[in-house]
Amino acid sequence: MAPLILRPASPAHGGAAVARDDGKVWLVNYALPGEVVEAEPRGRQGGVAVADATRVIEASPHRVTAPCPYFGQCGGCQLQHAAYAHQLELKRQVVEEAWSRAGLRLPPDTAVLGMDDPWRYRIRGEFEALASAGGWRFGFHRMRSHSVLSIDSCLIHDRRIESALPAFAQAANELELKGLQNLLLTVEPTGHGLLWRLRFRGREPKWPRDEFAHRVAELLPEAVLLDDAMSLEFWDMTFRVRSDTFVQTNYQQMLVLYSTALSMLAAQPGDRILDLYAGLGTISVAAARDSAGVTAIEENPHAVQLGRLNARINSARVEYLPGKVETELRGVRLGQHQAVILDPPRAGCEPAALAELIRLGAERLVYVSCEPSTHARDLVGLVRGGYRVRRAAIVDMFPQTYHIESVALLERKG
Repeated sequence: MAPLILRPASPAHGGAAVARDDGKVWLVNYALPGEVVEAEPRGRQGGVAVADATRVIEASPHRVTAPCPYFGQCGGCQLQHAAYAHQLELKRQVVEEAWSRAGLRLPPDTAVLGMDDPWRYRIRGEFEALASAGGWRFGFHRMRSHSVLSIDSCLIHDRRIESALPAFAQAANELELKGLQNLLLTVEPTGHGLLWRLRFRGREPKWPRDEFAHRVAELLPEAVLLDDAMSLEFWDMTFRVRSDTFVQTNYQQMLVLYSTALSMLAAQPGDRILDLYAGLGTISVAAARDSAGVTAIEENPHAVQLGRLNARINSARVEYLPGKVETELRGVRLGQHQAVILDPPRAGCEPAALAELIRLGAERLVYVSCEPSTHARDLVGLVRGGYRVRRAAIVDMFPQTYHIESVALLERKG
């Protein structure tokens, strides 16, 4: 098939740009709005035709040369070909479009909070194991593929993670480990700890774990190897984090996100706060410092266990309700809480959870989201239930990628 000549006009969530050709819609990867590109069809995605830009005929003034040698093959980054200021503008447009499609207007003063240095920000990485002719290597899935691309460097990960990868591969090869699936690494942002977890395909076999850890430690003398939990410190608070619990991967922007959300929450000393999808309690403990106390709801038992420990470590007034948000909210009485903060997974809230929030009718809701379409959908539900969107912000937690974090403040009408 002859290559297409396409003129993308707008950004799509996912990092592609949207082009129309003879009435047909295309999602064009590695192209920027306003460009003219030669593109190669790559099948369909969600019912829409997909193409990859193979040659730029007319370049956008915002186009830059991607610094990563794997960009275009690796599925991790989608936007390295766009200047960083333009990445932020594209993300704003994506959020604006998602809200508009749902019938909402993004407040015109919505800030897009980016990074001074949008590289080397990830404190956690998951690397797929690849058996090569030379032994085990670690890498990432290729773009829209299950095949793995082995890598030697990754410009969005903390350097300590990048330099640890060959040590883990070497130890796995020396001990002739079999059936590796992936490696999860997390570094302490303010310490020397390196939390690691090696996973195998199927059930974990008997393997020389202690010998493996000892060998990796020899190869990484500057790191403190941790296999159970590590410390995360910020704002004079300390949290215990494990590999099997969620942690924000961008430590610097986590502080921006939390500052933004807590300033919108505006907790008063007499307020009781609900924290939904609370995880290991980072926001709960922070919110408890300015309020009368926090009720945290979380369904992951490991996170609940850590959350209770973190509340004790920080002497915070946080009570955990373990279970699904929509179930546990049914037992919460009217008038008990003045404000709610929620940060659900990508799929957003269950309708039953929104119904319970509307029933409880707290004065203020701060909704943090990592998916613009479900954020907009749920905000519409809350607006129909008697809330008004007062403020919003976009926090760039994942520079060079299409991922977007947004925050909205809703207040009860009347």
